[in-house]
Amino acid sequence: TDEAGKINLNSASLEMLLKLPGMTSELAASIIDWRDEDGDVTTGGAEDEYYLLLPEPYNCKNAPFETVDEILLVKGASEELLYGEDTNRDGRLTGGFYDYITVYSVEANTDSEGNERINLSDASARATLQSALQEIVKEDRVFEIMNNVPMSPSYASVMDFYFGARLTIEEFEQIADQLTVSDDETLPGLVNVNTAPKEVLLCLPELEEADVDALVSYRQSNNSLDSVAWVAKVLDREKATAIGPHITVRSFQYSADIICLSGNGRAYKRYQAVFDTQGGQPAVVYWKSLTRFGWPLEEDIVATLRKGRPITEARVGMR
Repeated sequence: TDEAGKINLNSASLEMLLKLPGMTSELAASIIDWRDEDGDVTTGGAEDEYYLLLPEPYNCKNAPFETVDEILLVKGASEELLYGEDTNRDGRLTGGFYDYITVYSVEANTDSEGNERINLSDASARATLQSALQEIVKEDRVFEIMNNVPMSPSYASVMDFYFGARLTIEEFEQIADQLTVSDDETLPGLVNVNTAPKEVLLCLPELEEADVDALVSYRQSNNSLDSVAWVAKVLDREKATAIGPHITVRSFQYSADIICLSGNGRAYKRYQAVFDTQGGQPAVVYWKSLTRFGWPLEEDIVATLRKGRPITEARVGMR
């Protein structure tokens, strides 16, 4: 599962959290208070004053979430909200919002080749931007575009730049990956619009169901999704710029639900793992046993193995 196709608990706004299926206003506010560094209580949320009065008291963390399950420490959270009816996570019953949240999504603020991007919010990068434009358009067109770029630019996202500089969509497709509006080395919590399910896309600012349906339909029928430029083909300016600061088309962290079964069907183990592929070699950043939840697949698999027959004769799939 692509972790960038989820809402990141450490970077999502209150409004985005509230749009998660089954999320409550109390829990969303408490998530903000749990991860922020201050002691100010968000309306409906909680800081130390609440947690220290619990039967088993502890402090509000006031730091980023390290795992998704950590949310169960937060005011208003419960296994029912997080997992829904599917508390043993075998896919048979209606789930909560667990499948739509993460704490792992992050990417380097470089282009697809690993090169430093042009910071559009840095006035000193103006000459570098002009040089990059000269690689894709004629000189007179470069001057047209640069005339639309303020001397002291302040862009919320590269999508904002696209509309403000009045690029054509073809021009934007060629240069989008080279651009940024941040000087941070890493960009946490961006949602991959190429892979995110409908439930996650609906959490993005300003988007309605018709907008999300249009995005999903476009990406299903098109293969050229190498930059966020394709989103501008689907959404109008207001909605494209609203989600611009929150989206990407790259993913580097993936989770896996791993089942290990003995050849005679008499023993098994189940694990959840999260891998980070940045830097080439995948690194395990999370590992947890799920064996206690019980066998999650069709019982035919176990029965077939115990009879000494190959697993291909069983129906393979989540129950």
